[in-house]
Amino acid sequence: MNKFDNMTFFKETKAKSQHVCSNCGIYINQGDIYYPELIKDKFLHSLHRKKLCQKCYQTFSTRK
Repeated sequence: MNKFDNMTFFKETKAKSQHVCSNCGIYINQGDIYYPELIKDKFLHSLHRKKLCQKCYQTFSTRK
C-alpha cells in the first residue's frame, strides 16, 4: 500500500519501443497498445511505473 495509490491511474498508450508487462512478463512490441501507470499530480514522479499488457489490464480493471 502506497500513499499515492489513490492518485495513480492507467492510460491507454501505443508503444513506441518494446516493453515488458509488469504483471505477466510478456513482451509488449512496438505498435501494440499497453497501459502505463501515471500519477495525476504533474510534480510527482515514479521510478518504477507499472506497465500492463491489454490482457492484464482487462483482468485488473474487472477486479477494481
